[in-house]
Amino acid sequence: MRSLLIEFHCFGKLTTGLLREGDSYLIAMASRPVLEIKMPLEYVDFVKLMKALRYEQGPDARKNALKDVSETVTNLLQSKVLHDLCEGGEFPLQLDLVANAAELSALPFEAAVDGNNAALLAGKNPIVLTRRVRGDFAETSEPWPAKARILFAWACPKALRVTVPYVKHELALRKALSSWIPLDGPSGTQQDISSVLEVVPGASLDSIREACQRAVERKKPFTHVHLLAHGYPVGEGIEQMFGLALHSKAFPEEVEAATPEAIALALEPLRGLTKVLSFAACDSGNEANTIIPRRSIAHEMHVRGIPVVIASQFPLTVAGSTILIETFYRELLAGQDVRMALHTARCALFNNQENARHDWASVVAYVRLPEGYAEHLPAVRLEAVLTSLKAVQSWSDDLIKSDTVDPARFERLADMLRGNLKRLESFLDGPDKLPPGVREENLGLLGSAEKRLAELYFECGQRSVGDGWKQPMLEALERSRTWYRKGFDSNLSHHWTGVQFLSLEAVLSGKVQDPNRWSAAVLAAQLSAQKDGEIWAWGSLAELYLIASAAGLGFQMDRAERAILELKERVAKPGNGDRFPLESMARQLRRYSGWWTAAHGFVAVDPELSSRAAQLADILELP
Repeated sequence: MRSLLIEFHCFGKLTTGLLREGDSYLIAMASRPVLEIKMPLEYVDFVKLMKALRYEQGPDARKNALKDVSETVTNLLQSKVLHDLCEGGEFPLQLDLVANAAELSALPFEAAVDGNNAALLAGKNPIVLTRRVRGDFAETSEPWPAKARILFAWACPKALRVTVPYVKHELALRKALSSWIPLDGPSGTQQDISSVLEVVPGASLDSIREACQRAVERKKPFTHVHLLAHGYPVGEGIEQMFGLALHSKAFPEEVEAATPEAIALALEPLRGLTKVLSFAACDSGNEANTIIPRRSIAHEMHVRGIPVVIASQFPLTVAGSTILIETFYRELLAGQDVRMALHTARCALFNNQENARHDWASVVAYVRLPEGYAEHLPAVRLEAVLTSLKAVQSWSDDLIKSDTVDPARFERLADMLRGNLKRLESFLDGPDKLPPGVREENLGLLGSAEKRLAELYFECGQRSVGDGWKQPMLEALERSRTWYRKGFDSNLSHHWTGVQFLSLEAVLSGKVQDPNRWSAAVLAAQLSAQKDGEIWAWGSLAELYLIASAAGLGFQMDRAERAILELKERVAKPGNGDRFPLESMARQLRRYSGWWTAAHGFVAVDPELSSRAAQLADILELP
């Protein structure tokens, strides 16, 4: 994504300041010469516009205020220069806005328009405006997470006599997390997603902090936090600003007016760990009171080190809050760039103005991304698909063990696999070039998904009359072999794709066509196996030794058995705990003995291959 820095400069104190017509500022845009601009508004006029945008006046006043604000911020952004810069390069484009002066930070630049007087940030060319604060950040060097774990806390004290759409927000988050764990299985039963989503209902400052502290102590910190509550005024008179209406710990039905500082303290255990914080709360990004040296909740959280903070500068509609969260998290958790996820959400709000009013201009995003962020996204996408594939495999295992003869249940899993295949293929064809290692992983997952699809055809066929399942099964296995071969050819040190390709070549054609490939895969796995903590390479070695005879290299069962024992020993070491490598190995061995046999139409590689695979499975001691 192309990024354009826009920075406002002024002399004097930055923490407070009034908008005064005629005051001078400097604006630096990319490498263009620094320009002097004049403030076109008086503070009183600004306050009147904000009142209209906060629904304190009628619809006509709101419409006119939005028009006036749009013209003001567009002129401050030097519309002609901005137009030239926007049109003079590739899209998507990030407008990286730095406006440290309080009176400038208070302006809703998100309402800017283009040369055709259309919303700049909701047009056909994806342009994303994000805010950033220059200064020291309380952040650590923790990498951007490849897997999400979300805290959803909502508050709605009865004393307010108004509700919040917590049911819709939880459903929106669950749907977004379906990229990681599908909502339900083939039988329609709902999946337990407590490992990736924790809900704190009736939230107080204490309950939020306790949930954060507990997650950190269990070494499962929240990577994303979503807070749903009503915005609430804190402070008196000219010092009034906005906080959140949370539940009082002592009297849960009463309101505790939580200041930005108190909210930051509640989230303190997550400092340096949480990457995205979203507020569905009116005025959570409100910076309008520029006469006191305190900023909005969103600003405070960003300065304290949270890289991405999403909030609202004005009152947020109920419909708009749900659209925002549903769209933003759906895109983000599917591996989309956070800036593009924001753009998609803003466009969704813009296209639903009948219900969401001017929420599209109200949404504000503070964004400060680490170096290498964009390069990390492909790994996030693959992690999402891999988790989904694991869930589908688990359901598939349960279905195979059952006595069901309903083809619809198999077809539902097949549809899930086809969806994953479509996503994986789109990653290969997308505009972003996949980095080394990630491309091989992507190709390998394509092979894995096709193999699992073929297995569903086979298992469903065993429960039906006729052999209509055989051809689609063989076609899926052929596609699987092709994907694995492409992954191995692109990187001969990637032993996983190598062994999968060779195993399918053996069962589909009766032999390994090129023994050199077998030797290359063995060497790659041996080198990987020498690394401390390496587990998967031992599974690769066990299978490669199992099919050695198909490569014309004799029987190597003694080596295969030693590799299986080493695999078990590595998994059993303290701190590992994940039995998935053993389960995956057992599943693959069962395919040799129960599926890839001459009785089911496969070429006999070795008359005793099935029994040899069963022998290795016995050593694993898994059912």
